[in-house]
Amino acid sequence: GGITAGGVMLNQETAKAARTDSGYILRAPRRMRVADAVAQYMRVPMGAGNSVPWDPLVAPYVIEPMNCLASREYDAVIFVGPARTGKTIGLIDGWVIYNVICDPADMLIIQMTEEKAREHSKKRLARTFRVSPEVVSRLSPNKNDNNVYDRTFLAGNYLKIGWPSVNIMSSSDYKCVALTDYDRFPEDIDGEGDAFSLASKRTTTFMSSGMTLVESSPGRDVKDVKWRRTSPHEAPPTTGILSLYNRGDRRRWYWPCPHCGEYFQPCGDVVAGFRDIADPVLASEAAYIQCPSCSGRIMPEHKRELNGRGVWLRDGESINADGSRYGDPRRSRIASFWMEGPAAAYQTLSQLVYKLLTAEQEYETTGSEETLKTVINTDWGLPYLPRASMEQRKSELLEQRAEPVPSRSVPDGVNFLVATVDVQAGRHRRFVVQVTGYGSRGERWIIDRYNITQSLRGDSDGESQRIDPASYPEDWDVLLTDVFHKSWPLASDPSQQMRLMAMAVDSGGEDGVTDNAYKFWRRCRRDGLGKRIYLFKGDSIRRAKLISRTFPDNTGRTGRRAQAAGDVPLWLLQTDALKDRVNNALWRDSPGPGYVHFPDWLGSWFYDELTYEERSSDGKWSKPGRGANEA
Repeated sequence: GGITAGGVMLNQETAKAARTDSGYILRAPRRMRVADAVAQYMRVPMGAGNSVPWDPLVAPYVIEPMNCLASREYDAVIFVGPARTGKTIGLIDGWVIYNVICDPADMLIIQMTEEKAREHSKKRLARTFRVSPEVVSRLSPNKNDNNVYDRTFLAGNYLKIGWPSVNIMSSSDYKCVALTDYDRFPEDIDGEGDAFSLASKRTTTFMSSGMTLVESSPGRDVKDVKWRRTSPHEAPPTTGILSLYNRGDRRRWYWPCPHCGEYFQPCGDVVAGFRDIADPVLASEAAYIQCPSCSGRIMPEHKRELNGRGVWLRDGESINADGSRYGDPRRSRIASFWMEGPAAAYQTLSQLVYKLLTAEQEYETTGSEETLKTVINTDWGLPYLPRASMEQRKSELLEQRAEPVPSRSVPDGVNFLVATVDVQAGRHRRFVVQVTGYGSRGERWIIDRYNITQSLRGDSDGESQRIDPASYPEDWDVLLTDVFHKSWPLASDPSQQMRLMAMAVDSGGEDGVTDNAYKFWRRCRRDGLGKRIYLFKGDSIRRAKLISRTFPDNTGRTGRRAQAAGDVPLWLLQTDALKDRVNNALWRDSPGPGYVHFPDWLGSWFYDELTYEERSSDGKWSKPGRGANEA
């Protein structure tokens, strides 16, 4: 039925709605903390039409970051954490609910892809809205106001869900912008810069009430292998969310030890009890957390209780066992938080450890790091340091491993010897020779290392002249007398000698070197040594095969210095992939397959050369400066 007002028939429902709408628009923001509002108003869909109120006690570590979202002290909140922490429900969905009910304002959410944006909208937000009565009453009845990617509410506030593109991220102003799964975004959005810079520009018109939220697990590799922490909470240098975290006040999550009361971080370093058990299932079930202060064992079932008593500490801030804080906390307009996998509410410690061990096993068998990287990033909440750059590959660590062996002798276990020759032209012209002994299953020993700087050519005084591999083809003959035909005494019986099985010579280098290398190999073939002396060089093309045999032929091309008529076999090496293999072998920690033994007569210079090159995140090895890298 309706009522007549001045002869105009008014529908009661319409009148009520109009009153309500104007009430929404005029109403001041509710002064509630974000986490309290979300606990009161948001219900979490559980499937089959069921839902439960959002419970702040399940993942208490999201409460403080949530409350910072409404603080004028901060322009941004950064939350770094693994999957299954409840961070997206609390920080993204919860913030939407808070903005709809307590502080209606325009909001933009950026998911990592268009597909993910659609999924988040339909599977998470639409369902959460449907089961949260306070939100339902604020939804616009107008069909056009409720689309997958944008919704307008009764109060006029607008929610847009998008993905990383310049069109979406620079179109209009929003008071609140949330970027979820940030480290899976492109580093550069359509040539306009990183997503955080683009997003935070959208909130600047709102001055101190504008807010940008970024949440993600780390996904970018550590950039500087030689990095050393300069403050307790500093994250390693990476791009992406950890660089944003470093710009903030750097809060980390701490638990009080149930044994001694001292606070510590529940991070990867304190997980113990699983490394000495071979079977991954048994090992993962044996894992526990060990307090770094009293070494007390903390069993996995204490996690919920300790999360309930946990605290966030800023960089520079400390806490006593009685809970009193002291120190000089870092200050920033960015509130930044970083927690690791062991504290995650929805993943058990045994699941974490099992995933790590099986990923490590896969790496050992296949050499592929993809699964391991995913587990470290998304389950443990840590940035990945590629295995090839692990532990800074410090030369001192290798040097400490050196074994006492008579100088330039062949230890027990060596089955055959191979010499490799690096050709250095230019001012410091020389042949750099390294002799390696091979045992069973790739185990190897460094036998000898020396430079050949003098040629067999004499000057007018009979003094031998400086070697010049690029200019004098005859200078290469010294590789036969001083390398190939040499022999080395056995360490256990110096009266017995071992000769080389093969010699490999680098044919790349400056003009003249390649041509002379080919001439040298032809002489070796004439003398019947063609099957034991090899020429190699780095391959300029990336291929799946590590080593390819080619027969260069440039007879049809003019202007080439090296004369190659298709008669000299040249072995092309995938240098980056081979360096990864050698590098991984260097860091095997006990003798056996693939292990590299060093004699104690080698100087520190050798280890510096061995570890001088660095591996970049794209898998390429290069020299950071002008140091030597011959080893």
